Amino acid sequence: MNRGKPQRYITLADEIMAMTVRDHLQSGDPLPPERKLAELFACNHLTIRKALRLLREQNRIHSIPCKGSFLGQAAKSAPDKNSNRIGFIFPDDEIFYYRIFAAVEKVLASQGLHPVVHLTRNSEQREAELLEYFTNSGTLALLAVPNRQCAELYKTLKIPTVIFDMRLPDLEIPQILSDDHSGAYAATEKLLQLGHQRIAHIGSEYDYTGEQRLNGYLDALKKYGIEPRKQLIKMRYPSREWGYHAIRELFATKNPPTAVFCANDTIAAGVVNFCADNAISIPEDLSITGFGNTQTAEDLGLCSVSQNADRICGELCSALQKLLKKESIAPLTVIPTFYIARGSIAAKK
Repeated sequence: MNRGKPQRYITLADEIMAMTVRDHLQSGDPLPPERKLAELFACNHLTIRKALRLLREQNRIHSIPCKGSFLGQAAKSAPDKNSNRIGFIFPDDEIFYYRIFAAVEKVLASQGLHPVVHLTRNSEQREAELLEYFTNSGTLALLAVPNRQCAELYKTLKIPTVIFDMRLPDLEIPQILSDDHSGAYAATEKLLQLGHQRIAHIGSEYDYTGEQRLNGYLDALKKYGIEPRKQLIKMRYPSREWGYHAIRELFATKNPPTAVFCANDTIAAGVVNFCADNAISIPEDLSITGFGNTQTAEDLGLCSVSQNADRICGELCSALQKLLKKESIAPLTVIPTFYIARGSIAAKK
């Protein structure tokens, strides 16, 4: 093992800079796209991204969202005192984030503030580019659902920021969260009280909320003396397609679940679609509970857990006003969740 040998991305960063000299690039000139760089230096995209990030940290290059990387430092623009821009960063286009944005935007518009929304698609690189963009564009404040891998970037962020729906415990940034653990615990306990023991959980493995909802499910089982079964836990994506695929796998086993707790209503909708395609009656053959209490849950008559979106919006707007006035804000606000009963669960036969 060559302990003294630097990691590949470190040497690659120097090789990229040597290429810019060789090709006579000037400050502000674009670098080749990541795919082209990967071909030129015979390495994978992840190594290229690490090298580019290192160069950005060293202020040898800068990135512009949707355009790419450029040689030299970005032109620094002083924050516009007359700016009315409020930045939003969401990881994806989940309906819950749309509901939050729609409610907050209404308040912002009444105050003459203009929201600018970007999705990261869970890309660490894109999030880094967006933070750089908001920093250099005179943005007044930022509301973000961050990627954990970008925690270090948020530590040095100069824009007043509020984080929600994601816990980053090492940051001195106000954070507003739903009590996902208690909501998941309550939803699972309802199924246990109806006599279900083979309760599956279908969730998302890529975010804080997914982890908290899994932990709530596991703690409810533990309270009732039921040993969790790995084969009943399916963690991957927060999508309808994943819900359909996961429940199909569960019903392909010898002992399929009698109930399922889904980490969001979108996943639960995929489960409902599978049941419809395979003549599985809800709740007679399978009890289903979602999370989020979105319009999807209402339309399908699904039991769900409300994240109290109105309260979250109120806390976000209040925190934003305090940020703009440079007032102190509580470092952590946890919003209670509550269970919504409908007709998608029943006692185990």
